[in-house]
Amino acid sequence: MNIKMLKNDFKRNRAGNVSLLLFMTLAACLVVVATIVVTQLITSMIGMYNTAKPPHFLQMHKGEVNLKAIDEFNSSYDGVTAWQTLAMVDVYGDDIKVYGDDEFSLSDCRLDISLVKQNKEYDLLLDENRNVINVNKGEIGIPVILLDSYNINLGDTIVLTSNSITKEFKVTAFVHDAQMNSTLCSSTRMLISDRDFEELFGNVGENEYLIEVYFTDSSMASDFKSAYEKAGLPQDGQAVTYTVIFLLSAFRDIAMAMVLIFVSMLLVIVALMCIKYTVMAALEEEIGEIGTMKAIGMSYKDIRNLYLVKYKMMVTAGIVIGYVLALIMSNVFTGHVSSTFGKQPVSILTIGLPVAVCALVYFITNHYCKKILKKLKKVTVVDALVREKGFGKKQRVKDGLHKSKTMSVNLLVSIRETLNNFGGFVIVFVVMFIVSGIIIVPINLLNTMKSKDFISYMGSSMDDILIEIDSGENLENKYEVIKVLLNEDVDIEKYKEFRRVRVETINSEDEWMNLHVDCGNYAGKELKYLDGKAPLMENEIALSKLNADEMGKNTGDMIIIRFNHMQKEFVISGIYQDVTSGGYTAKAIYSFAGVDTQKYQFTINITDGVDAAEKASQWSDKIGGGYDIEPMEEFISQTLGGVSRQVEVATTAVVVIGMLLAALIVVLFMKLRLAKDVAQIAAMKAIGFTNSDVRKQYLYKIGMVSIAGIFAGTLISNILGESIVSVTFGMMGLGISKITFIINPWIAFVILPLVIFVVVAGMIWISTKQIREYNIISLINE
Repeated sequence: MNIKMLKNDFKRNRAGNVSLLLFMTLAACLVVVATIVVTQLITSMIGMYNTAKPPHFLQMHKGEVNLKAIDEFNSSYDGVTAWQTLAMVDVYGDDIKVYGDDEFSLSDCRLDISLVKQNKEYDLLLDENRNVINVNKGEIGIPVILLDSYNINLGDTIVLTSNSITKEFKVTAFVHDAQMNSTLCSSTRMLISDRDFEELFGNVGENEYLIEVYFTDSSMASDFKSAYEKAGLPQDGQAVTYTVIFLLSAFRDIAMAMVLIFVSMLLVIVALMCIKYTVMAALEEEIGEIGTMKAIGMSYKDIRNLYLVKYKMMVTAGIVIGYVLALIMSNVFTGHVSSTFGKQPVSILTIGLPVAVCALVYFITNHYCKKILKKLKKVTVVDALVREKGFGKKQRVKDGLHKSKTMSVNLLVSIRETLNNFGGFVIVFVVMFIVSGIIIVPINLLNTMKSKDFISYMGSSMDDILIEIDSGENLENKYEVIKVLLNEDVDIEKYKEFRRVRVETINSEDEWMNLHVDCGNYAGKELKYLDGKAPLMENEIALSKLNADEMGKNTGDMIIIRFNHMQKEFVISGIYQDVTSGGYTAKAIYSFAGVDTQKYQFTINITDGVDAAEKASQWSDKIGGGYDIEPMEEFISQTLGGVSRQVEVATTAVVVIGMLLAALIVVLFMKLRLAKDVAQIAAMKAIGFTNSDVRKQYLYKIGMVSIAGIFAGTLISNILGESIVSVTFGMMGLGISKITFIINPWIAFVILPLVIFVVVAGMIWISTKQIREYNIISLINE
């Protein structure tokens, strides 16, 4: 009986029911996709981490190490379960050439490349099936992170040339690295055999060490870091904790999941609104039948269940279809997860959680339908059969049509009805409001991440070319080479130089901690500050957000910095955001003379008309390897390109869904509205309004409400969207707590709203075509 009733209802109101089914399908599909992405990401990372065992604490160090001192400290520290000190051979991209389908070098790779051998038990390098990789002499494993930028295939030849030594390798594996699998890490590892490593270590490139420690609880890493630094152990490099490793690895996919979750939540809200509108329209249309059922003695629950079973079946069908579509589409969104963290076997969680989310959506919609159908309780037989009223508010008589010399009658009628009966159009307003937000917020986020100005979140200013010289052999000689190069080049308009040093300060627990300071006359200039400003005096210092939090300091506070066996007081001039170096940096114009330099950085502006990429290439050819020279745009692209691409995939899907959502809601609304307005349309045609007049009135009415919704959605999205994204980034703990959207005004305020409105207007005009088929006599008789 229920199936027969559902079939008859579908035949009678095919467009409305199909639209509602599509809404539920879209909502369920996106919710399931978001759930699959998050579930796949978490389970894949946990699965990989359980096998690879990345460190809970990692200290990178260039230079000699005292293994005995490290072992003694680790063995005496309570809670340490294991540790290892790993040697690496650092080489430059210029030293590596690839011979395969193409012939190229890795000179434009901004990642620090290290050659390593496989470990015994911890920090293992894996293949796509999460098996430990073992390569033979003359073979090499290439990290999968490089495959996004370079066409390297199995069987290709890798030639390393360094310090007059040439070594050939055959690519036999692609390496999945649990800790260095993101461009935000700034480093990557290539796997070679033990024999090849022994031959190359100390003879090519530079030596670097990874000091890795494991605890009974990974949360101990932060306290251990303070104790390690206080003990004066090797620390000429970045220190990283397990949490930072996890977040940097997941950031690319978290950004995409964030967009999908945001949109899916809004889509569920829209689906619930559509259900309410559909149910109420059906009740209004069938008020006579409802009265008859009450008159013959059917109870409220019996009548409710007749309607409820229909919507239950439609919701169930929509969720099932959405679930199947999500499974088909999920590979588009989870492809990067599999390529980065290896193939994840199907588990109860990966199947069960999406099913549980579908069940949750079902129970929410079912409960909402029951709540709407409670209105049946208030309807009496007299209201339903005699007055044919009972669900809407009491109607009031409105004033007549106002005269106007400039506006047409159709426009005046439309304005009057819209203002007097805005409640009847509120669903259109709200949906257009939400659709605008669904589309504009991700577009603004993507535009921000692709903008040159996003470099300010990486602790740098926007210039044309970036040159970096990392610590190692001949650091000062390399610095002098760059100084001569820049001073002699007539194409340079201006350049700024910075020197990174490591000093000590006191954290919030009154313990000494390391502080990496970029010093120079322009240090901190042109950054965007959360609070305060750049340092202007030699006793001022600007701190990154994470450093300020760890010290428990604010702008205007005083801190003590210890260096060269002396202490100096500095005033915090401002707090900025930075995702580089784990988010722990500082800026000062004080020179810190006598402190060993860890790194030099130059940012260069060239004269107009000179190509930055070509100039960077000229400099690289002129001075040879050992320097990171790249256009700033390329630096941003390589660092954040992967994240941007993931967000772009999600944003593209969101824009398509948003436009489809706008079209569907208009079709649904128009179908139900026209069915409800049959008598009104008949009366209008009887008094002389043409089919075109009636269609124009609907276009004006719904168009005005849509414009209002789009305008409000656009405005609020550009205001509150920043706060939503900022809170999400702040919760991730990557050093960004406030995102200021870099908005393209033409796209955000003109093109996108206009496209949405064109879609809406087109669907209104198409939906009103059926008015031409209405017969006045038959309409009046009905």
